[in-house]
Amino acid sequence: MTKLALITLHTPTETNIRGASALPYHLLAFRPEDIEVGIWSFNLNRCSQEQIKKSEEELGIKINLIPQPKYMRLLHPAVIRLFLPKPFLSYLSIPKSAIKEIRRYLSTENSGLWIYGEELSAIAEKFIDTRIVVTTPDCEAMYYQRVFGMKGVPLSRKSIARYAIMLHRYSRMASKFPNSNNIIYHLVGKEDALFLKRLNPNANTIFINHPHYSLSKFEPSPVKPGEKIRLLVAGAYNFTMAQAADEAFEAMTMLPQSVKDRYLITFLGKGWDKSTYMLHNSGFEVKQNGYVEDYAAEVASHHIQLTPVCVGTGTKGKVLDAFANGLMVIGTPLALENIAAKRGSECIEYSTGEELTEALMELSQSPSRISEIAKAGKVAILTNHSRKKISELFFSLWH
Repeated sequence: MTKLALITLHTPTETNIRGASALPYHLLAFRPEDIEVGIWSFNLNRCSQEQIKKSEEELGIKINLIPQPKYMRLLHPAVIRLFLPKPFLSYLSIPKSAIKEIRRYLSTENSGLWIYGEELSAIAEKFIDTRIVVTTPDCEAMYYQRVFGMKGVPLSRKSIARYAIMLHRYSRMASKFPNSNNIIYHLVGKEDALFLKRLNPNANTIFINHPHYSLSKFEPSPVKPGEKIRLLVAGAYNFTMAQAADEAFEAMTMLPQSVKDRYLITFLGKGWDKSTYMLHNSGFEVKQNGYVEDYAAEVASHHIQLTPVCVGTGTKGKVLDAFANGLMVIGTPLALENIAAKRGSECIEYSTGEELTEALMELSQSPSRISEIAKAGKVAILTNHSRKKISELFFSLWH
């Protein structure tokens, strides 16, 4: 039996409740039987006692809460944070009492430490005598570098200054990550791992595919004769998607009306009012859902998911959800980054509005291809991003 202590920014939950909490949940849910884990959480996602108890029962794990240091309140005002040399959350410290608890828990021969959140990496120095895996899970510095590499995005002086400061902070923090033979940095992005290695050449980095999340009991049905192709756009209209979404929808408005009549577009998320109005006025049938009770079931009620991502890092969880729940996925290169599915036969990748409209025209004429690609994509994701397979590979890092 191997005993692991997990120190995490967020309390693990099945879905990303107010923070990136689902990755550790699904890794833990499918862990090998010989892995015992205790959790110490800062609970930044503000899980209630009921939510914490639910995760404990589902995972068979005890969750201990770590109080945030009182001095964090002093650092919180924007005017103070502006002058901090490191990212705000990297100033979190773990109390001596919690350190003693964790060391007692890890007193057995086969034990190790798991840290979730790159801002907590410095905590590794307090447990340097044990085997440690730090799940970052992305490289935040690469995100800010990619922002500056985006073309045609109007940024105010204030935005440029903010992104430059954040790039400097996260790059500096990553370059100072603790390094020793017993520390591994685990990332869910291949480019993220390479970027971290450039910032910190001595860091022992590893890339492991992101596991897919929960599956719906519903299966998407093939497009029936005379039925509209149901196309889903999931997620919020924000900086991550805005530019690529605007380019995609502008191109789609130029499609012939005969093609538009073949599609029903649904937005699932906030901020799509302008896009809904534009597509509807151009001749598409459009629906907008801000929130649904059963996300997986809602996803599975569609045929295609379109994911226009223009900036980001790591693996996009909502894209994996679409694959795993049987949708055919169309996405930009960044949307499909780190996803082990063959372009063309298991998904469709596009880089320009023209490529997207060509694909939508072809699919409208041969809707049977949608099911063929969707089925192949689902098999690829259930195989290459299997929760059990990825969990076993991840926990083998302590062996």
